[in-house]
Amino acid sequence: MKYIRIFLILLVFSAGVAQAEEKYVSIANVDITAANASIAKERAMAQANRKAVYDIAPEFTDERGMKVLESLTDEQILYFIKEATVLEEKSSDVRYIASLKISVHGDILHQYLQEKGVSEELQLAEINVLYVFSGLQDWLNTEQTIRTIKNVEEVKTVAMAKQKVQFKVLYRGATDVFIASAEQKGLRLLSGNGLYTLRKQNIAPAASVEQKDNSETENGENKDGGTQY
Repeated sequence: MKYIRIFLILLVFSAGVAQAEEKYVSIANVDITAANASIAKERAMAQANRKAVYDIAPEFTDERGMKVLESLTDEQILYFIKEATVLEEKSSDVRYIASLKISVHGDILHQYLQEKGVSEELQLAEINVLYVFSGLQDWLNTEQTIRTIKNVEEVKTVAMAKQKVQFKVLYRGATDVFIASAEQKGLRLLSGNGLYTLRKQNIAPAASVEQKDNSETENGENKDGGTQY
């Protein structure tokens, strides 16, 4: 029993780490042609960085803040970027195609928008959910998925019985936005008398860079991996 408790503590800790790492992340698919591959890649990275900041910014601001960010140069946008990871990439002499994972310094971005007077504080919503799981690992995986949803501050277990758990989600923002975000991750929430019921659903896999472009020349280079910049 002692070892089981330690194992569960480690799993919960790992889920918290995953949440922190994945909270402010954007995926960008880029396809840029320029005078040479080096310039194309540079422009592609700048485009991906800007998209990431624009994707995260609505968590902290409205149209006023977006206009402020749109006025920034690529070098200024780079200030908010924590890390860029290449998921897939291809290049030729003049073209660069890639799928990029961009991590944003959300706290820095939020502070900048506050200093500009265009940041809005979102209200904290409390969402009660009931989930019937197939096994303990199923629940732990589901809990970790919920923790990765942007603006989820905490997931609290209220009660647990055999293959059934009632839990509470503290979410910074509107409940309907959380429901939509959860559905994108394959988690459907059905409303009923103040208690939502969670159902899992299948998600169609996103098209890869390979599927996106089948016209690459024979001189193009293929590179797959997790290169970080």
